[in-house]
Amino acid sequence: MRRSLGIAILVSGVLVAASAVVASVPPRASSDASIEEAVGFDVFLGFEVGEERRYIIGPDDALRDGEEITWSVLLDHVEAVGDRSIGVFTLAHEETRLGIGTGGPMLVHWKYSGEARINEYGFPEQVNFSMFEEHTGEAPWRGEIMSARYTFDGKEYVKDVRVPDQQWEFKFPIATHGDLDLDVPAGMFLFRPQAADVDFFTNPALLGFMLPELIPESWEQRVMMFRPTYPVRHPGADYVRFERDTREALGRYYVKRTLKIGASTELEIAGRVLNVQQLDITGPLRTAYIDEFGRVVRIDLDPDSITRKNRYIRLVFPSEY
Repeated sequence: MRRSLGIAILVSGVLVAASAVVASVPPRASSDASIEEAVGFDVFLGFEVGEERRYIIGPDDALRDGEEITWSVLLDHVEAVGDRSIGVFTLAHEETRLGIGTGGPMLVHWKYSGEARINEYGFPEQVNFSMFEEHTGEAPWRGEIMSARYTFDGKEYVKDVRVPDQQWEFKFPIATHGDLDLDVPAGMFLFRPQAADVDFFTNPALLGFMLPELIPESWEQRVMMFRPTYPVRHPGADYVRFERDTREALGRYYVKRTLKIGASTELEIAGRVLNVQQLDITGPLRTAYIDEFGRVVRIDLDPDSITRKNRYIRLVFPSEY
């Protein structure tokens, strides 16, 4: 296991209140009745309690018309569960793009908010989130809130899905991996690696939870990533049958990638020159960059399919808020 018991993680809600998620999917009861707020945690998985990190897609000349995409993560508090520690993070993600509807041009907004309960080893023990779509313009429209909760239940995940007038529960196994230890649990992380398209779980802060507490000059590790899927607006029999296919779930929810620390270099972000180390990632995701504080400050993406220009997700500094 890569981390000692006193290091933590964080997630924050920038655009949508995380309370909407908790309200839409009631928390599953814990198997340990003695849960209390932990004290004495200055840092947990690289975050201070109450610390927020925000990210935005760029550069401006690579964005589509009306496009803005942001993420945030904030460490709300740390809980003690028996002899273990759980960091409770709030997360938010918003996408806005210009679209064309029957009433003419409109702005399409996708809003996500959530909460992740991640233990001291970076393992996601519970993930809650809600989402909705909204159109503004000549023909305004707002979709229904849909939500999902994934809860680790010893050897598998329990997935609770709630859409208007319907609620479903599914169970699916966890893929095998050399570092996986479900008794702890440890050896799996929450993140969706993607080359061009991005979503709620392509949050650079989540990638940072996979890194050692102190970044060495040379480090390489094979990791398994957990990729929750979204609810669908009108679930039918095919959707239910697909969700109950546990063999299919192994390929849908999990992916393995090799992370490798690369060269040290300088990187300019928002007018600041940072000393960073490259983080090379196998698969479709391109290079990431880590600063001297262990923060993932940028992830490089492939060219956008519309603008044909290279894009990235970068850290937003508090002075930019």
